[in-house]
Amino acid sequence: MPTTGQFALLILSILLFAAGGFFSVLRTYHDSALARLVPRQCLYWGLVAAIAVEIWHSVQRGRWLPLDDNFDSLIWLAILLAMIVLYNFKTKPIAGIEFFLMPVVVLLLIGATVIGHSKPHPYVPAVWAWVHRASAFAGTIAFFVAGAGGGLYLINNSRLRNKKPPIGPNFSSLERLENLTRTAAGFGFALFTVGFVTGVIDIIHKGGNSRLGTYWFASPKVLMAVGAWVMYALILHAPINPTFRGKKTAILSIIGFVLVIGTIVAIQYMPAGGKH
Repeated sequence: MPTTGQFALLILSILLFAAGGFFSVLRTYHDSALARLVPRQCLYWGLVAAIAVEIWHSVQRGRWLPLDDNFDSLIWLAILLAMIVLYNFKTKPIAGIEFFLMPVVVLLLIGATVIGHSKPHPYVPAVWAWVHRASAFAGTIAFFVAGAGGGLYLINNSRLRNKKPPIGPNFSSLERLENLTRTAAGFGFALFTVGFVTGVIDIIHKGGNSRLGTYWFASPKVLMAVGAWVMYALILHAPINPTFRGKKTAILSIIGFVLVIGTIVAIQYMPAGGKH
């Protein structure tokens, strides 16, 4: 059971995250260097406090896997989302995503304080599995949208280079298609990361009883999921490297799309890719 000190540190984390979210909203009314600095610092130190609580509690109970403890499970999920928000602050792929994710982080941590006194319940692994499936499913949909945007970009780019009257409907501009691809890839990357990490933790928790078997890390499902994650990670970093944009981003989004399709096929049909 969590100690009083752990609860106190967790409450501090909640207050820091809440303050960071509040000042982020204020930026929409008054943007300045200070208004940009405060949310980042609140998010950073709130994350440090949450990780400290997680380490403290894991050492106390002698286990790090969060699937049999209400307190740990919710804090783990909050930390994953907070890391995504902090990463978004650094790379700026999607402006404003913190408006949606920060309230979820705060609610998860509040939930940990409310039910932290409870003993482990059977529903915790079920909830963890639900989060894994929901985030992986939503991330896959976003990747499909990114792949479609990349395909349209290549078609429209070819039309413009050929300088011939287009056959069929006129597509959006290259700039809008690239923005669509990057935005969808950003959302998909965040959701897919949560789904992937929660899935790996669930497999480790099950050990040899997992349907992926002892060598789960070599299964087609895992390998193609990692490949898709890497492709969209590269897309997400395209704004940092101006030479790595446009057509290259579109091609990577299509490759990632194919890998996601391959992952779905692996889940259903390939050996060691059993339903999970």
